Amino acid sequence: MIIRIYTAQDEQAAIKLWNASLTEDRINKENFYTRIICDVNFDPHLYLLAEENGELIGFAYGTKRRVPDEGVGLQPENGWLVAMGCSPNHRRKGVGSALVRTLENEFVMRGVKKLDVGAYATNYFFPGVDQKAYAVGVEFFKSLGYADKGICCSMDLNLREYETPARYLHRKAKLEYDGYTFGGFRMENCLPLFDFMNAYFPYWLPNIRENILRGRGEESIQLAWNPKGEVVGFAMRAMDGTPGRFGPFGVANDQQGTGLGGVLFHNLVSDMVERRIFYTWFLWTGGRNLDIYATWGMKVYRSYCMMGKVL
Repeated sequence: MIIRIYTAQDEQAAIKLWNASLTEDRINKENFYTRIICDVNFDPHLYLLAEENGELIGFAYGTKRRVPDEGVGLQPENGWLVAMGCSPNHRRKGVGSALVRTLENEFVMRGVKKLDVGAYATNYFFPGVDQKAYAVGVEFFKSLGYADKGICCSMDLNLREYETPARYLHRKAKLEYDGYTFGGFRMENCLPLFDFMNAYFPYWLPNIRENILRGRGEESIQLAWNPKGEVVGFAMRAMDGTPGRFGPFGVANDQQGTGLGGVLFHNLVSDMVERRIFYTWFLWTGGRNLDIYATWGMKVYRSYCMMGKVL
C-alpha cells in the first residue's frame, strides 16, 4: 500500500471511493468540485489517497485556511479532518490509521495544533462522526487520541401538511402591535443587515453575502425590525444553493425571549411552502437549541459525536 496526494486524474475513482465508504453522505461530481476541489482552501497535499495494486482503497481529506474567513480570520493553528473512509473490503487492516497519521504529520508541518473532525465551517459535510451510520468511527478516532467533545444533531421537518401554529400568528400580531415589522429581504436592506450581522453574527456574514450575490437573497432571507427600524433578527435558507436547507438564523441578544425567533422561523417556512418547497432540514445544532427547534416541529434525524485532537 502507498499513500499519495490527490491528482486531477483521480476524480472518478475518488468519488466512487467516497460513496462506497460514506454511504449516508454520497456526493456527485458537482458536489465534489464545488465543495472540495474549488474550495478556496483546498490543498491536494491534504487530500491523501491510499492505493494498492492500482486501486484506491482509502482516503483522508483535510483542510487548513489559506484565505482568511471573514468572520474568524485565518485561524493559523486550526485544521480540519473533513472526511475519511476506506473501501468495505479493506477495513480493519490499518489503512485508516495510516492515512490519519500521515495527514496529522502534514498538518503539523503547516503549524496546526488543533485538529477537529468534520466541523470545517466553510464547506463541511457533517459536524462530527455519525453515531449510528459510522458507529465504529467513534472508537476508531478515540484509539488515535481524539477526544469526545459532545453531541450535536441534524434536524428536519416535512412541510407537506404545514400550517403556521396559531400561537405564532398571535405572537406575530402582538409584536406588530408593539411596533415590530417582518418581511422578506430587499436589496436596500443590505447595509442595515450587514451592520446587524457584524454586531451579532459576523461568522455568518459570508453566507448572507453569498446568497445575495448569487441572486437568492430576496427569496431566501426573512428579516425582523424593531420599532426604531433597526434589523434585530434574520432567518435564511439555501445556504449552499439547496432550496430546502435551513439556516443560518438568529436574533439580537437583547431580543432573546420575545418570540422573534419563532416568528422568523415560521415566516420563512410559510414562504417555502408558498414556493412549493415541502421539506426543510439543517445539519448542525445542539444544547438548548434542540428543545427550541423541537417546539417549532423539527425532529432529530442524525446525531454526531464531535471529536478533536491537540497535535
